[in-house]
Amino acid sequence: MPDGTANYTSPAGLDYNRALAKKLLAEAGYPDGRGFPHVEYIFNAPAGGGAKIHEDIAIELQQMWHDTLGINIGLRQVEWKVWLSATSHLDYDLGRGDWIGDYDDANTFLDLFLSDSGNNRTGWKNARYDALIREANEQTDLKAREKLFQQAETLLVRDEAPIIPLYFYVGLNYFDTNKIQGVYENILDKHPLQAIRRVKQ
Repeated sequence: MPDGTANYTSPAGLDYNRALAKKLLAEAGYPDGRGFPHVEYIFNAPAGGGAKIHEDIAIELQQMWHDTLGINIGLRQVEWKVWLSATSHLDYDLGRGDWIGDYDDANTFLDLFLSDSGNNRTGWKNARYDALIREANEQTDLKAREKLFQQAETLLVRDEAPIIPLYFYVGLNYFDTNKIQGVYENILDKHPLQAIRRVKQ
């Protein structure tokens, strides 16, 4: 979860451990990446704007997998509709994904990965995860709810890791506080126009 999510602090995820990754790869039968099967990373990169970042990240990941593990990953750049179809039908090996929270709560991200969620484009299913999320959603005590969500997130990003969080989207608001009032930082980056006003000079 992004820092600043209401009533929530994320548990630790996986650490960078090159030696362990190489050891596990060798134990799986692919020492230094030798004999590793062909795998592709799918990403959408429509023309123009900020979408170029998806291509840049894909190239960087490809280089890191090669340099660190000796694995050669193919890149599959597709149009938005093709990406949606491929990820919906689990027609990919590895792929990028993203989500922008609809509301300021850990549930807006964590419920994506429920076994029966239409937004779960990973194919990952975990009955324990499902039970933790459902129990948290029924919990009214905020601390108890947070602990349940933390257990679920630990399964998601550390114990089983069907996803690897890379970065969070951020917004930038540039204005002169001596001239404008009513703009307050918030995790959703929403600023109702009726609250914004000019400072009388």
